[in-house]
Amino acid sequence: MLFGIGIRRRETVNKSWMVFLANAFISGIIAYFIAEFFAAGTIAENYTGQKYVAPEFFIIMVFWAISFVYGMIALLKFPSKPNRILAIVFMWISIPLGIAIGMGLAIIANESSVAQTIQEVLVNL
Repeated sequence: MLFGIGIRRRETVNKSWMVFLANAFISGIIAYFIAEFFAAGTIAENYTGQKYVAPEFFIIMVFWAISFVYGMIALLKFPSKPNRILAIVFMWISIPLGIAIGMGLAIIANESSVAQTIQEVLVNL
């Protein structure tokens, strides 16, 4: 035993961190590419000459970062399997949540033709 922690406990904590960090890496890259894609105007043509026509969509990265910090704190304070699963779920849920909030911000800002087009398509369904 090392400082009251047995070998089995350390292996569980190390495995929890590896699983959490692997999910953080994968979901972080996906969140970045989705935010970049939406902020650049998706596949629509950009006539403004700006790189980002809807920077509101970078809110996706803010929500992902908040969920990542929550996961780090949860695993440091309470390294149990339910907390690890909850932290990983929050990281993945933060991506569609960020898209929804970014879409709302873009519609409010009235700067994103992408958001307006998506809104029109959803209304016509």
